[in-house]
Amino acid sequence: MKTILKFAVIIILTIFITACSDVDQATAPVLEAKSVTQLASRNGGSVINQEYPDAQAEVLKTFMAIATSITNGAGLGADSEYMDQLISFHDYGAMFTEFNYDFNGNGFLTDSKGNEEHERMLFGEIVKPGGVKQFAALPGTLKVAVYYGNVANLTFISDFILDTHPLGEITVNNLITLLFVKTNGEWKMVHEHHSPLTILPSTGIKPSNILSEFDPSSASAAQLEVYATFGAIGATIMANSGTGAENMDELISFHAYGPKFTEFNYDAEGNGFLSDSEGNEEHERALFGNYKVEKFAYIEKTLNIVLYHRNVANVTFISDFEVEGIGTINNLITLLFVKTKGEWKMVH
Repeated sequence: MKTILKFAVIIILTIFITACSDVDQATAPVLEAKSVTQLASRNGGSVINQEYPDAQAEVLKTFMAIATSITNGAGLGADSEYMDQLISFHDYGAMFTEFNYDFNGNGFLTDSKGNEEHERMLFGEIVKPGGVKQFAALPGTLKVAVYYGNVANLTFISDFILDTHPLGEITVNNLITLLFVKTNGEWKMVHEHHSPLTILPSTGIKPSNILSEFDPSSASAAQLEVYATFGAIGATIMANSGTGAENMDELISFHAYGPKFTEFNYDAEGNGFLSDSEGNEEHERALFGNYKVEKFAYIEKTLNIVLYHRNVANVTFISDFEVEGIGTINNLITLLFVKTKGEWKMVH
């Protein structure tokens, strides 16, 4: 029974489909533009903000095919042809990563094996046959940002209704990031990040994280560039945090702001939100400008840096930050970097 309940909760925290086909801008609070226009030019310009409408359409078509596999295969068994189709949309291997939450409300990091196991069980066994009642994104939250024509970051807040065996009909609202990479003419998922729209109190029992820690001694030159950029971000936060919002210019310069930029985060009450360039700049200046960061690190064996087509890098880790006046911050963090004009900039 305990196992069934665990997988039941995973339903709430892992589903990643939407039947919404329009690509809207994120509905974050719109703030005064101030320096964002200049920053967009300085931090990437047209290369970062270039649109790829054909690639966007291909990614959305792939997304719809994923939805069809789940809808048709719901409750028909973990090993049905439909679950095989679902798994085929992933590019599994040493590079695949996923962030999610378990039954106890604790976040965890998993790999290909863990992702396939729970997706087959979740959609093939836990969701009832015909149990997909609604796949949708909350209005205005679905976005597909394509970089260099071969890497796509799909973000949205889910609004799903599912009929499940242990819990009956449930509504699923998650902050979802899906990273797609085009290889041999097909779009495949290489990273998933699922967080509940509202964080529940944790039991404090932390599940193990099974990925190996990033090893600079065996990294490629490009990985080391991203690693150095990540270190520079930490260094400027440590040096300037707590000295005022106006002293965060260097931190802000590591972002490639513009129409594609997105961020998922939580407020002080644990409520999730989707933000854009203006929102990100405002709260990073406020957070790091007003609070002194005493430790900027990651939990052992959680840092992963993966490059795609040389120009896009996905950095994932579980933070181990200490902030004066706030305390310890252990977050599941996905940072997407894009190389432009010889520099790596954050776009999500």
